[in-house]
Amino acid sequence: MDNKNEKVFNLLEATNLNWTVNKEPLITLDGKETGSFGMFRNDTQKWLGTVGNGYTPFQNFEMAELMVKASEGIGLDMTKGGFLQEGKKVFLQIPLEDKFVGRDTIKRNLTCLNSHNGTSSIGFGSTNTVVICSNTFHKAFKDSSMSKFRHSANSKENVKRAMEDMRKAMGLDEDLMRKFEVMANMPIKDEIFSRIMNKVFDIDLDKKSEDFSTRKVNTMKVIASTMESELESHGNTLWGLFNGVTYYTNHVAPKDKDEKEDYIMFGGGYDKNLSAFNEVMKWIEENSKSPVEALIR
Repeated sequence: MDNKNEKVFNLLEATNLNWTVNKEPLITLDGKETGSFGMFRNDTQKWLGTVGNGYTPFQNFEMAELMVKASEGIGLDMTKGGFLQEGKKVFLQIPLEDKFVGRDTIKRNLTCLNSHNGTSSIGFGSTNTVVICSNTFHKAFKDSSMSKFRHSANSKENVKRAMEDMRKAMGLDEDLMRKFEVMANMPIKDEIFSRIMNKVFDIDLDKKSEDFSTRKVNTMKVIASTMESELESHGNTLWGLFNGVTYYTNHVAPKDKDEKEDYIMFGGGYDKNLSAFNEVMKWIEENSKSPVEALIR
């Protein structure tokens, strides 16, 4: 085994991704062809999803080999990864340099995601974690050219395209850090607090408490406690407000580690965090003399 193949093998072993998927035709009990295909893990035989005839699997070893070659081409190392939903979604991560926002240290990772159930194509995102409270925010980067990959991990064209996408994703992550800095320098106001509560948690603060169900009131108390704690920890700023949302999605909503990762990267937690981020950035745009693009330069 040469050094390159050994590195790919070690990465797959370390991330529990050393398995393949099989695409098998689905047939009715009386033998009729359905035109649909099931995706199954070859090691556990677990059904991962149903796809059409035109779907071509992108195997974990293809993804690992491609990412190793591309990351080495720009001086980075693939070091982390794993799978979610028993293998329906898989990811590999490249650590980036720590950043500081306000009084917080942020651990950053460039994340490459793929699915084995036909729900998403391979692409990059940013996954960053505020160290002091372990609040993780994942943001997928759209318009990735990686979705157009031919399924040949050895293709020089594919490696070149992956390197270009990595560089683009790194730039988008730097842009995201600058937006966080803008948040950290803007004090919170009642209007944006109310907008976040309404947009993210469907809570209208103009309503009287008796208009809410007991369950909703209990949820509101938990959210209020979370917001108060995070604003005290991160400052009475938009950054503190945003961390109130990410703390809730990271530490209150999910029940265990596996559920948390899926919730934050794909599920309801991802939607809530992104909704909060977009609403805060919209508010900054509306209440700044300069466009956001000028503020983050």
